[in-house]
Amino acid sequence: MWNSPVFNLTGLTTLKLPFYAASILKLSSIENVCVSMPELASTPRLIVGGGSNLVVLEPEFDGVVLRPEIQYFQPMPKGDDVYLEVGAGHSWHHTVMQTLNEGWFGLENLALIPGWMGAAPVQNIGAYGVELKDHCHRVKLYDFEEQAVIELAASELAFGYRHSILKESPDRFLVLTVTFKLSTRPQPRVEYGAIADELQRQGLNASIPLDVAKAVMSIRKAKLPDPDETPNVGSFFKNPVVRTAVADSLKAQFPEMPTYPDGDQTKIAAGWLIDHLGLKGHQIGGFSVHKRQALVLTNDGSGTADDLKALAALIRSSVKATFGLSLAVEPTEVGQLT
Repeated sequence: MWNSPVFNLTGLTTLKLPFYAASILKLSSIENVCVSMPELASTPRLIVGGGSNLVVLEPEFDGVVLRPEIQYFQPMPKGDDVYLEVGAGHSWHHTVMQTLNEGWFGLENLALIPGWMGAAPVQNIGAYGVELKDHCHRVKLYDFEEQAVIELAASELAFGYRHSILKESPDRFLVLTVTFKLSTRPQPRVEYGAIADELQRQGLNASIPLDVAKAVMSIRKAKLPDPDETPNVGSFFKNPVVRTAVADSLKAQFPEMPTYPDGDQTKIAAGWLIDHLGLKGHQIGGFSVHKRQALVLTNDGSGTADDLKALAALIRSSVKATFGLSLAVEPTEVGQLT
């Protein structure tokens, strides 16, 4: 342990693995960032917002934890569009619901995703056929390399499946605000079967974005554990994306395997792969595969980093042995999983 004061930040993460840092700096405004950041150019640093996408495998972080709590919220109407700039410290889900209540549409399929706004462009969060990149206009950042506040257009962020240029350079950029391009004209996307089925089950209107959000929330609540009640980080693994020829070959062997073709590439449902191997409910120490959604690994409160490493290793090796596919970890790791 360090001689310097130690801050217990375990409660700032939804997985609830032990997490201690030498210091923590709360950032409440862009002006606050401009004053504070130049002094930290050479200091080890870690950005922690809502903590719902962070896996702490090494409990001691000998550096400063940056907590961006910027609450900026500024809509800019332009015809049928609304450009909405939102601070990194806003709750993602609360922002989605606020936009819908204001009559600004586009984010309804992304309701109930945990975490803060600042992490959303880093991961290019997505669900039910919609990704952040579909409505992101630009992102305002602090660039530690340039020691300046910059803005990058969505086209400059190299968005991909749960990926962006921000994820490639986690030590370089701090998200300050995200600007969305939303619409006052509803254009709901309900092509995902689960949403259409839930809308019909509840007697909701598929043309009303708030109803679509209600259906999405119902689906998520039925499938996914609440991180406030059961420690988890949501989907632990990414869905493998492979050449369509590879997916077709696997589909011939496993006809029931869900696949999502996109040109010469196809996404394969990682949850189905894990479930097919009979690993739902499998437990090692305090960590287990969730019984309703195999992509989620949960901590019963007694789990250790070693338990999580062992469970993740078992899942990855089993999937590799049976399907020849490698599973990549979706959340950000502090330390090494393998």
